[in-house]
Amino acid sequence: MKTIEIITPQGKRIVGPGESCFIIAEASSNHGRDLARAKQMIDVAAKAGADAVKFQLFKAEDIAADTADPRAVVRAKEKAVFVTKDTKLIDLYRANEFPREWVAELARYAIAKGILFLATPFDNAAVDLLESVNTPLYKIASYEMLDVPLLRHVAATKKPIIISTGMSDIAEIGQALEVLRQAGNDQIVILHCRSTYPLPMADVGLRAMQAIAEAFDYPVGYSDHSLGITIPIAAAALGACVIEKHFMLDDGVATVDDKFSLNPLELKQMVVAIRDTESALGLPEKKPTEKELAERLLGRRSLWAVKDITAGEKFTVENVRSLRPGVGLSPLNYDVIIGSVAAKTIKSGTPLSRDDVSK
Repeated sequence: MKTIEIITPQGKRIVGPGESCFIIAEASSNHGRDLARAKQMIDVAAKAGADAVKFQLFKAEDIAADTADPRAVVRAKEKAVFVTKDTKLIDLYRANEFPREWVAELARYAIAKGILFLATPFDNAAVDLLESVNTPLYKIASYEMLDVPLLRHVAATKKPIIISTGMSDIAEIGQALEVLRQAGNDQIVILHCRSTYPLPMADVGLRAMQAIAEAFDYPVGYSDHSLGITIPIAAAALGACVIEKHFMLDDGVATVDDKFSLNPLELKQMVVAIRDTESALGLPEKKPTEKELAERLLGRRSLWAVKDITAGEKFTVENVRSLRPGVGLSPLNYDVIIGSVAAKTIKSGTPLSRDDVSK
């Protein structure tokens, strides 16, 4: 399976099977159009130990129609997670735009904090702006996964691409990948994702990562919209190469994605748990660790004389037992020893050795 290389403030990072999971702290639009809050979010992501902090770079007029059509209205009854009253789609986006004049300043700020600044582009101009700050990779949102012009423009940068796949099937993923490849870009990571907010546990479908990995020769990860930190940790255990998770500030200010975002403490706990999970996975082999080898001496059993045994006497179930510590013959020799003859006198409380048994 392919891997991709990302340039981060800490140096080169390889993303792929067997490598440390690349963790993206998704700030989304939880900045509330406040530059100071955006910087605080970068601080939180850096302190949590995330590899990157990501915002969303869109203009309302470029992604939503300015229309009175009732189908372009976000209904509070259906989307209470996002709005408290019926809101035109374009107005929802307007209220949550990421000011483009922030990009250069926040990119510099993130580097100073030791974390990678990313932003999901939703139009070609956003891509060009991100190129001006030398972004090392691009993230394609699920909703833009089949936007051919945008895919081509991103692919033309020749930078690695992480693509989310919410609402899609394997065939559509293949179509998106083909667009990227035909545009000359084969540096891709595919994220399983469900575009439901918040995402019910029963709908997560983490085994879809396996289906994606079997269908395509690219690293696979997971973009999460469930509540809590359980699912990202499980995804890491299943081999996710990238984890993306929304977070927010814990200051009581209502923001658009706060209903399914982690607070700063939870974000830190998630990162720590993922790193612990990676350490716990180990290698695909089964053998004792160095600590276990030392433990075997006291913890394993061996064959011991439990009565005085004279030379020429037979070993029996009455005079031999399997006991700790494991300093004598292994109990695997029990059937061979019982009925054999002692080569010499053995005192009770002595571990048996090969020399104690007549040849």
